[in-house]
Amino acid sequence: MKKTIRGLAAVAVFGVAALVSAGAQARLRGKVTDASGNPVEGATITLTTPSIRIFKITLKSDKKGEYGTILNDATIPYHLKFEKEGFAPMEADKKVPVGDVGVVDAKLQTTAQAGAAAAAHAAPAAPSPSDQAATTFNEGVDLLNAGNKSGAEAKFQEAVQKNPDLPQAWHALTTLAYEKKNWPKTLEYGQKAVELDPSLTQIYGLMANAAQQSGDKKAAAEWQAKYESANPDTPESLYNKGIEAYNQKKIKDAETLLQKAVEAKPDFALAHFWLGMVSFNLNKKPAAREHLEKYLSLDPNGSEAATAKEILPLVK
Repeated sequence: MKKTIRGLAAVAVFGVAALVSAGAQARLRGKVTDASGNPVEGATITLTTPSIRIFKITLKSDKKGEYGTILNDATIPYHLKFEKEGFAPMEADKKVPVGDVGVVDAKLQTTAQAGAAAAAHAAPAAPSPSDQAATTFNEGVDLLNAGNKSGAEAKFQEAVQKNPDLPQAWHALTTLAYEKKNWPKTLEYGQKAVELDPSLTQIYGLMANAAQQSGDKKAAAEWQAKYESANPDTPESLYNKGIEAYNQKKIKDAETLLQKAVEAKPDFALAHFWLGMVSFNLNKKPAAREHLEKYLSLDPNGSEAATAKEILPLVK
């Protein structure tokens, strides 16, 4: 009687376990193909799970490349590894809902295909035109810093050929053209630079002078106005405002502005000359003498040298 009871009890317990397992089942299937979509027969599919370390099922794909199995416990995740001689292995993870059918297809690459793909992925991408232009521009900067202006100019020209929207290169070309007194190119390059980067307001002064030297007084005035608006406290702007005040007989205002100009730029020869003239008009002889002498020391053959020499005896 006891044996029978134990046997029935064992059967009863097994039956409950089977029902629980059956209730948590799911199906897993898929197809193994090559890179062209052709079925791969005889591929090994190894099924494991991190939840049960000793669990392992090995399947094989059929002539159609298909495989399938029942998952007795669909409450846990599974890991699949697809292998076939001559092909690179492929791995995948899958969690199939209870009572559902999970599909995991595998497209295997040959060993050669996988190697080529890995090499292509590892190879650095070719630099874009903008990156190439930036590199060329930096090479130009190095040459310019080394004193090779012609080499630098060639690099800057090459940079804008690679990327016409590089304002730094146009700015550099503007400065070099200005130094060579190539006024048309100064205006051409400078226009492109400020169109691309309106913050390059320091170019306005070069543009104003280049336009003046080219005989275009209207453009010179426009660029000068832009420069002074963008750079109200530069020595040049203060000087121009001082001259304007002087011409309007606002002598005290002119004195203040010109004084600020020479304080900001002590070697500003013309600012010293006109501050000397303003001081002379205000009967400040020591100041007039100081600034006229400073002007002559900075620019002894300047455009106002004769006038300075004529006034100096009057303020001693």
